[in-house]
Amino acid sequence: MKKIKNSYFLFIFCFGCVSTHYDRTEKFTFSWKIGDLDSASVEAEKLSVDGPSRDRLLYQLEEAMIKRMKGDIDGSIRSFNKVSDEYARWFGVHLKTEKKIAEEFLSTLGSAEWKPYKSRIYERVMMRYYQALNYLQKGDDGRARAEIFKIRQAIDDSKQIWEKELEIAKAEMSKKNIDLEQGLESGNEDSIQKDILQIKKIVPDNFPVFVNPAAIYLEALYFLRGGRQRDDFEKAEFSLRQLTSIYPKNKWLSEDYAKAKSFSQATKEFTYVFFDTGRAPVRVEKRFDLPVMFFSTTSRIPYLGIAMPSLKINDQYASNISIRSDSDNTVYNTELLADLDVIVSQEFEKFYPVELTKAISGSLLKGGLQYIATDSVRGENDTVRSVLGVGSGILAQATTRADLRSWSTLPKQIRFCKIPTPTDKKLTIQSVGTNFNIAVTLKPSLTNLVFIRSISSYTPLKLVGQISIDP
Repeated sequence: MKKIKNSYFLFIFCFGCVSTHYDRTEKFTFSWKIGDLDSASVEAEKLSVDGPSRDRLLYQLEEAMIKRMKGDIDGSIRSFNKVSDEYARWFGVHLKTEKKIAEEFLSTLGSAEWKPYKSRIYERVMMRYYQALNYLQKGDDGRARAEIFKIRQAIDDSKQIWEKELEIAKAEMSKKNIDLEQGLESGNEDSIQKDILQIKKIVPDNFPVFVNPAAIYLEALYFLRGGRQRDDFEKAEFSLRQLTSIYPKNKWLSEDYAKAKSFSQATKEFTYVFFDTGRAPVRVEKRFDLPVMFFSTTSRIPYLGIAMPSLKINDQYASNISIRSDSDNTVYNTELLADLDVIVSQEFEKFYPVELTKAISGSLLKGGLQYIATDSVRGENDTVRSVLGVGSGILAQATTRADLRSWSTLPKQIRFCKIPTPTDKKLTIQSVGTNFNIAVTLKPSLTNLVFIRSISSYTPLKLVGQISIDP
């Protein structure tokens, strides 16, 4: 009995000392928020080398993004390649994921953040998007083309991954005689159901599932503005048809769609300005008590609850930029292309039953262990029973944590505009409502893509890079 009690105290001590994702990334996050890219880069490199191996993929995503913003394109490419290798290790060729996904559901004891981070669907799409931009900036058309094809593959894979994980989640709950759908539909106003309904309201009814318009538009522009043969324009037409169905009133998308349907090479000079602004939603934790009916009334379980992630929207951001051409004194503003609030919220809602399954499975397992522990000392005195009961409850509480990890350096929105390239090749770009502005000298090219980044309305604009696309 003494051995059992000592083991519990050891577990409680160890679990209480384990740092969370937020604890480990506090310095990095602070530097990133205030726009201190040098410090953020140092912290990201430390995390990617010294951080827990289970989180290396996430830290490499952060490192790749910071390096891209700092102009270290080679460094960004290397970091994204490491992420790609890790992603391939998890999902392999032709989505051979069933075994690893099933194994993850079986491994439910402990905090959700103790499991290897394998990224989220929208993150995998954005990884391909930014890596394609990196290669285009380097002038490596072959590797850029490969990444662009991987964008479409990542979007197509996402639906299969979701279906497989949802199928396994339902099967796991069925074994435990738990109906997830009924549980989600029968909640009260303080329940999980209320939280998920608030998130669902963020997503427009007509927004397609697992689609990222920015990634699709890059694919379309690559084949439209650099196209040489009919099948290039057919690829562009396919992508632009999808985009115009999402944004039927966007004149620039409609113009490009009409051009793609003409199957003709670009002849007029245009500049596309892309504006990444703000910060993507972050995950925060909410705790819920499980219904007592899952256990008998005599089970003596001191704590039974689950910790679930929720989303917090970051509303501190530069809402738009103005683009001024000195040669004709025309002012342009951007329009929304990709809303990461919508994209992240949609995926969050789709995968919520999967997250809930893992949380419930872990809670039931820990509840069973609490029962075994408390039942084993029923013959002991009150002090022993109380200490072990409280200790097992603390252990369950300490290990009941939601997975709050996500790629934090992604933008809130990606906006864009299309303008005729000015004759003097010069643009002045200013953050609307602020004094932050930058001057851009365009390259002598038929098509220029300009990428601007703003972290918040309090941080300066950053010219991330330019890309030239010619047939």
